Amino acid sequence: MDKLAADKQLEKYRFNPSLKHSFHVADLLDEALLKEFMKNLSHTLGAPSEKVAASIFIKRYAFLAVMSLYAMTALNKKLNVSLDNVKMESAEQGKDWLPGISLKDVTVQDWDGNDRSEWRANVFKDLFANNIYPLISQLEKTFGISKLILWENIAVYLFWLYESELTENEQVAEDFRYLISEAEGQLFGRYNLNPLQKYFAEKTYLEEWDSEISLRKTCCFTYQLPAGKRCKTCPCTQIAKDRRCHDGENICEAVRSFA
Repeated sequence: MDKLAADKQLEKYRFNPSLKHSFHVADLLDEALLKEFMKNLSHTLGAPSEKVAASIFIKRYAFLAVMSLYAMTALNKKLNVSLDNVKMESAEQGKDWLPGISLKDVTVQDWDGNDRSEWRANVFKDLFANNIYPLISQLEKTFGISKLILWENIAVYLFWLYESELTENEQVAEDFRYLISEAEGQLFGRYNLNPLQKYFAEKTYLEEWDSEISLRKTCCFTYQLPAGKRCKTCPCTQIAKDRRCHDGENICEAVRSFA
């Protein structure tokens, strides 16, 4: 086991070993603490509800998944992403919340050169089933936000990592294929099927952006923050009315049609 020696590479994905104001992510599994946290986060972000804040939280937390899979694919290293090992930078009033993420224990496990598929499955299980799934489940139970939205909030950043950030080679292609089509559902939590697979789609050309884009299947509610801006990949642009979805945040039409 080696100490993490790739800090600089991971800093690009918001790894920060020296957070001044942070919280332990594992604390959010406590319902009372989670409610208080999301109440404060919605106030800080100017979000209209805890449900919207929960979606934004998972979008920011997605960078832990980016760091973990970057380390796995680019460096052949397994980070310790157990929930009680993860700390996240606190939000501050009046600032965009693009939080740093740190690990209390920066020990890493190097791939030993043997069966990489088994080692990779363990990386997935620790990241998705043991870390992200419990958080998503708690957010759904507490605030009534669809898991479909929360999983896509994770998926879009992982697709970005493999399609835009990593240098294309055989291992990158193999790990990406595993992520979107081959990994078993149980590696992501209590699933029979891989919950990320449904979000991947080939890019399509959109005239308004003059570029090829993969539209999301669900809306992440970012447009409900004070800036009122929709994501470039928002699926609700065509069904929006007065900058809000027809059904508001409670029944997002994109989620309903996708479920």
